[in-house]
Amino acid sequence: MTREKPHIYRWLAIALTVVLASCAPLQSAYDVIRQKPALVFQTRGSDILTPDGAPFIARGINLQYGDNPKAALPAIKAISSTGANIIRLQLRRDTSAKDLKKALDKAVALKLPVMVFYWESDITCATDSARLRRDTRDLWLTRWADVLNARKYQPYLMLNIANEWGTSKDNYAGYMATYKDLIRAMRARGFRAPIVIDAADCGQATGSFLEGRGKALQTADPLHNLIVSVHAYNLPWNSPEKIDGNIAALRAEGVPFLLGEFGDRELVEDGNAVDHLHLMESAEKTGTGWITWSWKGNGGVTRVLDMSESYGKVRLTRRGHDIVDGPYGLRATAR
Repeated sequence: MTREKPHIYRWLAIALTVVLASCAPLQSAYDVIRQKPALVFQTRGSDILTPDGAPFIARGINLQYGDNPKAALPAIKAISSTGANIIRLQLRRDTSAKDLKKALDKAVALKLPVMVFYWESDITCATDSARLRRDTRDLWLTRWADVLNARKYQPYLMLNIANEWGTSKDNYAGYMATYKDLIRAMRARGFRAPIVIDAADCGQATGSFLEGRGKALQTADPLHNLIVSVHAYNLPWNSPEKIDGNIAALRAEGVPFLLGEFGDRELVEDGNAVDHLHLMESAEKTGTGWITWSWKGNGGVTRVLDMSESYGKVRLTRRGHDIVDGPYGLRATAR
């Protein structure tokens, strides 16, 4: 019996080694679980704050990435070189997780924050709640979720659920009910970055967030990390007085808001144009963020909104020079 004891001890040692080795992955997993959540953009009162707590005023550019990801990808670097401090990145129904990741990797390498937004022809200026709910489930909560929840992207993200969806015709009833549900669903999926909600009526209805509606949407967010966005086009924004009045009314609501798109003096639709130079001046004087439409990819009468004649090179149009080099443009005001 005594001669067998060394063999027993040897086998015990081997078994103990195996057990300890098998625990290593468990320990690694435990270390990951114990990690503090990644920092994200936050809101406080009517302010937007960077992940490290500094005030953030958007000065950015929209990129129609989902229309042609391969052609548009080089534009991220070009946009970064203009001094923009954020890019609003279009995704479409056929945008893959792989293409989303490519764009985010490019932006993060340049330390450029990204507002990801969903654009589709039957979403923009549309009112079908079932369609938007279905796309949110299939895209945001499923196809894109793992990429958007990756830790390395968290300090750079804002999540704009849908471009210009909803109507004011029912006094915003369907708009409010739909977005409250979608906000909760996004949080339940684990998204912690700010959620951005576009105004109804093709993004132009400032009333979407007045009379307490903006605060009601914010209250529906368990994290209270919500930004509202208005798009400045056409009749509601066709004079300096309307621009100043709309900005003042939105700011008075005490909810973080920005101008997610805006028109141009030379874009006349239904007899209306937006004085973009006055809008940029008013935004600077009031500390209001903006993201202009758009780098490249417009057609017809909206071609005037193109900022560059090239995706990957900074070949600025007249509008591009106004936005980048004007007295209230990116180089002068972006922080």
